[in-house]
Amino acid sequence: MVANAITLSRLLLLAIVIGFLYFGGPALKFAAFVLTIVIIVMDAIDGWVARVRGETSELGSVMDIAIDRVVENVYWIVYADLNLVPVWVALVVISRGIITDAIRGFVLAKGETAFEMMHNPLARWLVSGRPMRAFYGGIKAVVFAALALQLALREWYAGAAWLPPLESFFFILVLLTVTITVLRGIPVILESRRYFLSEPAS
Repeated sequence: MVANAITLSRLLLLAIVIGFLYFGGPALKFAAFVLTIVIIVMDAIDGWVARVRGETSELGSVMDIAIDRVVENVYWIVYADLNLVPVWVALVVISRGIITDAIRGFVLAKGETAFEMMHNPLARWLVSGRPMRAFYGGIKAVVFAALALQLALREWYAGAAWLPPLESFFFILVLLTVTITVLRGIPVILESRRYFLSEPAS
């Protein structure tokens, strides 16, 4: 199916981006910045293609979620390894993802979706509301692209007076992203208590 092919091709582009970030000169690092934007845009395109072509399926949904996680985690790990973000950033984001995914998987087995498990209106808006989901996805996209651009600018304009302030701004975006990531994970943990507290003792 075309939609699934688009989804899988994001992994190929991701591998190319990683190669450019580690081994490329300034021009290839800038290309990594552009390809990062392409990878992000493709995440929206595959869903649109699936709906238009009638290719929506459970396999496609699982693939989309899994590859989203791979892309996100790989970017954080690579950027931490390249000293663009502190290692604790990658650890916090990845740990949060593992915990919330495990909880949602458990809840889904109980017959409720990630949206349905949110009973508190504020928690539902923060975790499942379209505006917040769009903002969260958007700021992650900006951060991933910005850090790739930062790596290219470090080589093109090493020593430029405007570069440190720009990097500081990018780091503020990183901190904002991590903060939102944690805030969106807390309600999932809190709302999950009723499932575990109601479990019969073994």
